[in-house]
Amino acid sequence: MNNIVYAGCGENKIKELSATRKYWQVTVCHGSGEITYAKGSVRHCSGDIAVIPPLTAYEHKGNGNGLHAFLEWTALPFKNPSTVKDDINGGIAHALSQAEYYFKQGNDAVLAALGDLIVSYIISVAKSGGYSPVVELVRADINANLSNASYALDSYIRTLPLNYDYVRKLFKSEVGVTPHDYLTATRMQQAALLITGGLSNTYSRYSVGQIAEMCGYAEPLYFSRVFKKYYGVSPSEYAKK
Repeated sequence: MNNIVYAGCGENKIKELSATRKYWQVTVCHGSGEITYAKGSVRHCSGDIAVIPPLTAYEHKGNGNGLHAFLEWTALPFKNPSTVKDDINGGIAHALSQAEYYFKQGNDAVLAALGDLIVSYIISVAKSGGYSPVVELVRADINANLSNASYALDSYIRTLPLNYDYVRKLFKSEVGVTPHDYLTATRMQQAALLITGGLSNTYSRYSVGQIAEMCGYAEPLYFSRVFKKYYGVSPSEYAKK
């Protein structure tokens, strides 16, 4: 759903929302700096987009804080603080600037659309950004098998002419999550979009069973457990939001 709960540069509000760690945080970095967290750190340059997952303790060092947006009900393929490069036209920064304007106006309808746009931009640039050939191969295979309930990711990785542990570590170092976590995150994002927007016909939405099947889960109950673990609510509760 990608609801924007705040967009702007207000220092006190940003500190308040950061302290709760309830939301995804997206920031346009205005200088170089470093984000440190329990498992490591990530550096950024001016113009980079920093993405902080919920429930993540971190410290931001350097001249990096610019325009912020805080989002809820969001699915992004990051488990740790990460940075992405904005597109050549500065699309993410522009969308955040628009979000700040419409947040001040209290225009929830436009904010909802901008939340979806910001998330789509981030996913798009993350998918196109500078991965090694083997990581691109794994990502491409995962994305091609999102709806395949028989997909065996481990088996595919073992067909590559490289050590399994090396591929897994390389993938995590470049993408920020393991191949399996990336598969789950991408499937959960697809499920969330189907729950909030997909129509099976003129009169009814997709059932949980249909969504589970389209997202590569043979058992609807197992799909619902994974979804609740990822989002904190069941698919039916998510739809009501």
